[in-house]
Amino acid sequence: MIRRHHPTLAAVALAVFSLLGSSAALAAPGVDEPPVPGTPRPLQLPAMHDSALPNGVRVIVVPRADLPLVSVALHLRLGAAADPDGQAGLASLTNTLRTKGATRGGKALDATQLARQAEALGGTLEAVTNWGGSTISTTVASSKLAEALALVADTLMQPTLQAQELARLREQTADGLKFSMSDPMALAGLAARRAWWGSAVYGGSLTPASLARITLADVQAFHRQQLRPELATLVISGDVTPEAGLAMATRQLGGWRGNRMALPQARQEPASPATPATVLINLPGAGQSGVVVMAPGVPAASPQRRVAQVAGAVLGGGYSARLNTEVRIKRGLSYGASASQEYQPVGGVLSAATQTNHPTAAQVALLMQGEILKLGTEAPSADELGARQATLVGNFGRQVETTAGLAASVLDQVVRQRPLTELRQFAPEVMAVTPEQVRSYAASQWPASALRTVIVGDTAAAGDSLKALDPKALQIDAAKLDLDAGKLSR
Repeated sequence: MIRRHHPTLAAVALAVFSLLGSSAALAAPGVDEPPVPGTPRPLQLPAMHDSALPNGVRVIVVPRADLPLVSVALHLRLGAAADPDGQAGLASLTNTLRTKGATRGGKALDATQLARQAEALGGTLEAVTNWGGSTISTTVASSKLAEALALVADTLMQPTLQAQELARLREQTADGLKFSMSDPMALAGLAARRAWWGSAVYGGSLTPASLARITLADVQAFHRQQLRPELATLVISGDVTPEAGLAMATRQLGGWRGNRMALPQARQEPASPATPATVLINLPGAGQSGVVVMAPGVPAASPQRRVAQVAGAVLGGGYSARLNTEVRIKRGLSYGASASQEYQPVGGVLSAATQTNHPTAAQVALLMQGEILKLGTEAPSADELGARQATLVGNFGRQVETTAGLAASVLDQVVRQRPLTELRQFAPEVMAVTPEQVRSYAASQWPASALRTVIVGDTAAAGDSLKALDPKALQIDAAKLDLDAGKLSR
């Protein structure tokens, strides 16, 4: 009889262990093991060629020939900061409606036909409106640049602005607003903006009430007011030479004639808060509470802007930043806490935000307030500061690596009326900020008396802790909230 040998489990385990051990000994660096970090490379931006057509259109060509792609962005100054009282969202609706139909070659095209023409070029039409202006843009293969520029120009300059398209857009927008008004974090953001800026134009947001007030005649009038060559900037970035870009701009936009009307001006109104420092909004049935804590910022042109950016990053600019460390990592009170900053010509604001369970909303608000104040007394360590500086520079570097991101960065300078050369100084200026500068900035800009807090949630589920947060707090039901009013109430 033949005996068969069956290896024991111990023998098999020993063989496997030996095999793994020999594999580890032969591991190839960068393949079986993580590669060693390389030496940081300095951020390189392409040359920016800035010129103007005789009619006033500003043309900025940013050549980058590493890929056969090009982005075209046509921008008009006069954005949401020009919205009339009671019509917040007019600039945004107007710009979006431009992409819903335009006249091309003497023929009126509807939204579907316009979208198909963009798709035929390998791109899509993007409509973006911010406080400083409105932009129509697209990204295509460089061989399609001339056609893409013509499409963008026709969309911006010759929209049909049809009543049926406005009705459709109004319906779609209303659906989105219903969600925002029922979501505690979204509603907290909207209410916080109004609580900070008060009746100033920067406190406005598109609301169901303002949406209902905006008519087709309002849209058409805003379009005519904004459509001026003196207000226009064309940015072409990517695989194009400065000469070719300027020549295409001249052919497409050189014949654009303005009118003799006075140039419209944006509203520059400083913050004028009209509510108490704490606002508690009752949203019955909400799953969680949205918490926003605000502190003063600096104007867009402030020489302290880089220090402000770094201070904001130390506070809430990443997973290991102070807010997330205290709220999520140490205490598990939220899935994440962060901070963002807004810079307007008349001033700025820092907003720290998170979402948490109702019973811990007051605790989280106090934690975030405490971290904002603590930065004014405890400067970041060298390692803490370095990590946040690297995050800022890395995010900027990723943005300008794409043609669309590069065009957006250039337009941000245009909107803020700042020199394009500042883009080259971003990385060195951020890296030059010191821990003491961060501490000093936080101490001077973020005193306890200047903080404002908005919490949206089910106040009954929150218990007594929320009521004890601030005895002078404004308490209001979400159903009675008026986001068009500086006082937030009807």
